Amino acid sequence: MPFYFANPWGLLGLLSLPAIAAIHMFHHRYPPLLISGAHLWGAEMQVTTAGRKRERLPITPSLILELLAALLISLILANPIFGNTGQVTHLIVVLDNSASMQAKNSEGLSFRDAALQKLEQRVQQEDRDTVITLMTTGRRIQKLAGPVSWQDAQLAFADWNPIETVHDVQPAWDRAVQLAAGHGQILYLTDHIPEEGALPPDEMEIVSVGQILKNVGFTTARWTFDPEQNQGGLFLRIANYSDEPAEIVLTGTTRNQELFARKTKLSAKATAPIQIPVPGGIGEVKITLSSPDDALAIDNTVTLIEPRIRTVRLGMQLPEDHLARQPLERIVSALPDAEFTDGDDPHLLIDTAGETPESSVRRWWIGIGPLDATEAARENAKDFLGPYLMEKQNPILEGVVLGGVVWGGVQEWPYEIIPMISAGSTPLMGRLAGTLTNGYALNIDLARSNLTNSPDWPILIMNLIEQRRAAMPGLSRWNYRINEDIQFRLYEGLSDPAGEGALQLTLEGAGNTKPVLRSEIVFISAPESPGIYTIREGEEEFGKFSVNFFDPRESNLSKLKPGQRSATTKPVELFALDDPFSWLILLGSLLVLIAVLADWFVLKPKTRTTRLSS
Repeated sequence: MPFYFANPWGLLGLLSLPAIAAIHMFHHRYPPLLISGAHLWGAEMQVTTAGRKRERLPITPSLILELLAALLISLILANPIFGNTGQVTHLIVVLDNSASMQAKNSEGLSFRDAALQKLEQRVQQEDRDTVITLMTTGRRIQKLAGPVSWQDAQLAFADWNPIETVHDVQPAWDRAVQLAAGHGQILYLTDHIPEEGALPPDEMEIVSVGQILKNVGFTTARWTFDPEQNQGGLFLRIANYSDEPAEIVLTGTTRNQELFARKTKLSAKATAPIQIPVPGGIGEVKITLSSPDDALAIDNTVTLIEPRIRTVRLGMQLPEDHLARQPLERIVSALPDAEFTDGDDPHLLIDTAGETPESSVRRWWIGIGPLDATEAARENAKDFLGPYLMEKQNPILEGVVLGGVVWGGVQEWPYEIIPMISAGSTPLMGRLAGTLTNGYALNIDLARSNLTNSPDWPILIMNLIEQRRAAMPGLSRWNYRINEDIQFRLYEGLSDPAGEGALQLTLEGAGNTKPVLRSEIVFISAPESPGIYTIREGEEEFGKFSVNFFDPRESNLSKLKPGQRSATTKPVELFALDDPFSWLILLGSLLVLIAVLADWFVLKPKTRTTRLSS
């Protein structure tokens, strides 16, 4: 049986043996001398001979015990290993975390459970002391357990609920190869063999438990609301992924009461849009579909939150004879969620561009020229026909092309701006600089321009209104797809008026609550579970949104097949367990303790009688 030290550096402790012997030699040559208290220098004296004299090392019980203790400590630190002691088979299991793994066959067995059965069969073929590492694929690779025994690995299966949309599995494969490091076997459990072009590791075995199944499901769900009619509308799109027609029943419920029920028939490999009117004020609605032989349940249910109207209030301070008033009023009158107000705190103030507003983080402002309304300044202004340079990354200019637009009445800017639209080196529209106000100004004279008659004018104004709406506090959307990032403004400005404590995000029905960083813009990274989420500020509910599963590629079960691909390379060695409390170390520690205690008894002072000189 081969024998070796796992930590040869531990044998350096043997260097202490000569030191222990030297100490004992010194102790023997110069032993302690007991002297009477009454006669300090009596007859008992230590007499040494002159000159050098070779003295043999006295072999005492104390020396033997101390050398034995030092030797045992050195051997313990060196970690002696006999043969393959502490080396086992390491099985690294990569679990496909795709939502399609939830699909169930006619016997009610899901691909997830079938994969675990395959894993159990594989473990039974290995040694009893095989250790297992479990990890899942996904946008966030998760390690469920490991290296652990099969019994402990079975406990970790309860935490595995495959729910991912289509994702790249290569990072999980690469992580498994790093964990294997030449001494582990890799097993990938999935519901389909990777397509051509995929590059699975040579040392990885692939087992597919998939099979062709029928399935129908939602691909899109939206809720719109008309505040003037107090009427909402649900837009749904459903798909049949099987080769046969499907009978589908749609049911909508709110507050545990049935809102609607519809039956429809969907052709093979077809999709169909469905629009359903719903009354306003119902809050939320749960929509389910059912169909015979449907295999996947996660795409059969959506829950939608009724959208709230975030009306943008506009303040008008342009003169009555300003040529921008009527074009602006026509645009705003056509928008159901924007209105003019006479209040002192409008969301967006529309004014002349001659003077800039006071600096305020809560103020949004747009100024429309001319910059100087005097006759002399207007006569000396310039006109431009293009081409125009535009900051296309600015969302306010999205869709604006200015084709055929004459930009007239351009004057010298009286204040600093950041150009958004320019003609050569001359800025025509810009964002105010050096102020906290979100301000924009148009250097234009509409009496010499056709901008308000072009399609770009309503696009520009509506983009500005939408940007102001997005900057308002609170949720701007209420219905999301799974793995979609969510962000919203918590408050308006640069400082939080409340400013205490973290937000709490709760998934209803699951009891899962986690803190969310409190900031001006709150960011929630891609919730992975569908359902209704509630955001709370202390005891107050700040907002509520829904997350639903939509992924046609995962819902399509018509291409799943069983199969197996064997590994082309084998691990070069076994996996060494790092067990600092092995039986050998425990035995050595016990012997060290016994040696130390025995040495203490040997050196224990003994009572003796000393003759005093007269």
